[in-house]
Amino acid sequence: MSDPDEIARRLARYAETEDARALWPDVTPAAFRAALEEVARVAAAVLGDAPGPVTLMVPPRADLRILGIGGMTAGMGALLGWWIETGRVVAATETRALFAGHLDEGRRRATRLRAELERVLGAFAARGVAAVVLKGAETAYRYFPDPGTRPTADLDLLVAAGDLPSAEKALRALGFTQDTVWVPQRGHWIPADPGRVGSLEWPDADSPWHVDLHVSLDRGEAAGIVASLGVVDPASAEPWAALAQPARVLPQPLHLAYLALHASSHLNALPMIRLVELVYVARQDFDRAPERWDAFLNLVRETRAARFVYPALQLADRLAPGAVEPRVLAAVRAAAPRLLRRAVERLSPATSQRLHPRPGTGQLLWTATPREALRVLSGSLWPRSGPRRVPLRKLAHIYRLRLTRILRAMGAG
Repeated sequence: MSDPDEIARRLARYAETEDARALWPDVTPAAFRAALEEVARVAAAVLGDAPGPVTLMVPPRADLRILGIGGMTAGMGALLGWWIETGRVVAATETRALFAGHLDEGRRRATRLRAELERVLGAFAARGVAAVVLKGAETAYRYFPDPGTRPTADLDLLVAAGDLPSAEKALRALGFTQDTVWVPQRGHWIPADPGRVGSLEWPDADSPWHVDLHVSLDRGEAAGIVASLGVVDPASAEPWAALAQPARVLPQPLHLAYLALHASSHLNALPMIRLVELVYVARQDFDRAPERWDAFLNLVRETRAARFVYPALQLADRLAPGAVEPRVLAAVRAAAPRLLRRAVERLSPATSQRLHPRPGTGQLLWTATPREALRVLSGSLWPRSGPRRVPLRKLAHIYRLRLTRILRAMGAG
């Protein structure tokens, strides 16, 4: 389905309902889950060094199209294509062709965003702004087997708070405009030609992108609760010489902690590719230097971030047992509130991305004290839009949407 008007209508319905049936009305939750379970099975076998080629099959409860949708939404389509291309995974002719297309689009996307990243970093350097490249824009090149196998929807860059005005001027000079959506510690910048959504079933290299400009690594896991990894000076981060323009990356163990923190913040809508990413990073940077696990544990304990990195690390280790040092996993699990532990125990790498409908993150899951729970409840009942509470008219609209989602979820059950 590639009709632009129908795509726009479905995206609008999804924005209102956050239910994947708005995007793919004929895809049942059971079929979607079957597709993700097959993708997870293959990924676990490959990451577990299963002997011989691993066979990717179309699940009985799904079909090839749904398997492709599942692979795309999990962020795994291009990586499956690469595994097939290199002979690690085998599949029927039609399946090979499908995921070869995913890989081709992923490679074209990586080429496109690499050029945009170089352009932005060059503009920053001209104004003396040091920038740290975060998440997929750097892990695609430093950890994945092919840059096209790690989908990237945006470019995340960290700058010092004092450099923010210069960085914003650089983006404006390149034709970017700042989105009006208020997110603490982060600005959302849209390029002059962001692209278009060309398909809801295919990873389109020309789909929209943007720049997320960060001045902190902090994450707001729930209203009134901020997960912090401490203050980071971009100028002291590790240089990344692989790019033509000056760039930096987070050092370990901060790098792994941030990836786990960010992935965990998407609990219940956590794409499988983020778990694979954690496995790749842990194996490359920690297997050869196991003492880094001590530094990692000290970092998350000192910053009180252990509970916030726990979900993603636990799920990554379920996908690839042994990827996380057992004593580290036990320590971050012990730091997690009981409700959070129970929620994670019910999830698997195949079910951590629930889209029928998409649930919230369960803000109370993150609370460790009654005071935190009260702050979360207060923020949930009357949320903020920027530094102020949302207007009452908008608040009524929010509650209507919540009620609609609850009723639809009850009907789906």
